[in-house]
Amino acid sequence: MPSQFPLRGSIAGISRGRQLSGRAAALIAMLIVLFIGAVFIIVSVALRSSAARSSFVQAHGVRREAVILNVDNIVHTSTSTTGSGSAKHTVTSTTYTADVLVRLADPVDGQARTTVHVPRYETDGPGGTLTVLVDPDDPGYAELPGSPSTPAVLPAIFLAVGAFLVVVAATGGALIARSWRRSSRARDTSAPR
Repeated sequence: MPSQFPLRGSIAGISRGRQLSGRAAALIAMLIVLFIGAVFIIVSVALRSSAARSSFVQAHGVRREAVILNVDNIVHTSTSTTGSGSAKHTVTSTTYTADVLVRLADPVDGQARTTVHVPRYETDGPGGTLTVLVDPDDPGYAELPGSPSTPAVLPAIFLAVGAFLVVVAATGGALIARSWRRSSRARDTSAPR
């Protein structure tokens, strides 16, 4: 004799499939957030050595007058989307850094030329003069006094954002796992015996 409710099992299967696909999508989203958080943490570690070097040069660099030989202004472009709906638009921002090759008035550790790492666009050209701080441990590296190439706060910002994203992903993943356990227990107790 045919069942009175032939679609009952099919509808339950579809409903369970939607629950699983929704949970799977949420799990994938949490994995993406976790990945982005891990990338931020890795970048913070990489920036930390640059920031430490900048701090050292700013505190212990050998001050010298220098003549500019060559300027290489480097363009950094980033694009982001802001707004929503019809107000959604793309914003492009451009920043500059510069590598400036200079000849030192007085050599440092026998080195008469160095590259100055400038955290902005350098407007002076060859023949211009600068006061620089030369790394005493590596005279091929220099910075401008008061203008660290990598600010010390930058790695801390990346670390904080990365840690926040990892915590969000871990919390979300735990909630998804708890939801799966609850629904599977509910299915087990409601299944006909």
